[in-house]
Amino acid sequence: MKFYKLAIGLLLCSTSAFSQGYLTPLGSGIEIDKYQFLGESSGGMVVWLKGPIFSNPDSCKETEKVYIKNSLPQYKNMVAAIMAAHAQGKKVGFWSTGCATNYFWGGSVTFPLVRDMWVTD
Repeated sequence: MKFYKLAIGLLLCSTSAFSQGYLTPLGSGIEIDKYQFLGESSGGMVVWLKGPIFSNPDSCKETEKVYIKNSLPQYKNMVAAIMAAHAQGKKVGFWSTGCATNYFWGGSVTFPLVRDMWVTD
């Protein structure tokens, strides 16, 4: 019986450690303040937002910036969409798959890691 309780406890802990979810409600978004490209091979893009994200399912430290890794297959499309949205004053929405660090911020600041995004008015 103790084994089953331990197994269930470990499963619950591991699930919550790698949760995922909407940073903004589906169909809505948040304005972009600016964006930053990270130049190392493990770099990507940090998007600075004009306010905190709506939801922080992984309790990342940073709530006004999100991180998009350049290893995503759709990375170039996301970069183009973010730049176009910023230029046109449109809002963007995000889905996160956990927290991540990057070299530029010293590896101590965790950002919501973007997997999916959309552009809205």
